[in-house]
Amino acid sequence: LTSVTLTNCSKDFRYPLFSVTYSMVFAVGLPLNAAGLWIFIRRLGLHTVPVIYMANLAMSDLLFTLSLPLRIIYFITARWHFGNTACRIPGMLFSVSLYSSSLFIMLISVDRLLALVYPLRSRALRTPTFAWLTCGLVWGIIMALSVPVAINHRATWDNNCNVLRCFEHYGKEEWTMGFYILLVVTVMGIAIPFTVILGCTLTVIRKLRTISCTMMNKNQVICIFMGNLFIYSICFIPFHVAFILFGLQKVKWVSWTTDFFFAQTITMCLASTNSCLDPLIYYITTKQIKRNNKTEATMMTTMTYRGLSWTGLEACSF
Repeated sequence: LTSVTLTNCSKDFRYPLFSVTYSMVFAVGLPLNAAGLWIFIRRLGLHTVPVIYMANLAMSDLLFTLSLPLRIIYFITARWHFGNTACRIPGMLFSVSLYSSSLFIMLISVDRLLALVYPLRSRALRTPTFAWLTCGLVWGIIMALSVPVAINHRATWDNNCNVLRCFEHYGKEEWTMGFYILLVVTVMGIAIPFTVILGCTLTVIRKLRTISCTMMNKNQVICIFMGNLFIYSICFIPFHVAFILFGLQKVKWVSWTTDFFFAQTITMCLASTNSCLDPLIYYITTKQIKRNNKTEATMMTTMTYRGLSWTGLEACSF
């Protein structure tokens, strides 16, 4: 929900801002994620755990980018043209994309952690079957949480401007229900995944200090985790902090004099760029996968016939 009561029908800085932002995200995010999904399916094949997670992440971003034309038309024309049912779809897809992306990024971090720190003990968990089951669970949870969002995200009539609105102009009743939903998804979809990713990052950095590995390999491993934290720091955390503060004002649980409307608007634009930044994860992780494909057969042969353990040098090629 992005609810505000419009006081001026002709002048609202959000309309050109969202129009430009969503147009840029659509122009960049659609081809990048479509190309990424094609590479995962046709070139790499959905046979390894990180590829499966990244393919689902690309699909999540595609769902959001494909819904953007409706938002772009709305903010360009300053009115909703497509009826109440159609208004629910972009709002739901925004939530589905945002929180499924968050969880898939967490799964990528956990998988990379297991590959580096527990490469042998985690092999039973790091299988395509387990990855697909986990992805199915993520989609199920996210879709279940998005149903209340869709129900609450309806088109409303603006009596002041005599136009139909979408994504805004909600009353206190809608905001109260939406705020409870926001708190639940923030904990499950943002706070818990961020804590897991942060823990994975610190564990990996500590592990890299104890193993023999080239500086280039170490940097590439760290880049995966730092890239994930970067996306959270830019896209997810600022938006939810601003949204919660703004929501507290809308439901009138607090009486702060500071207006968080501007912060909520700007951070929502940042959250929308998530579908453009996720391809960074594809690029960095895919480089690791390609190196792993070249060395894994030799490593496993050495381990089998010479009785060697998986050393830190081998782990750097995960």
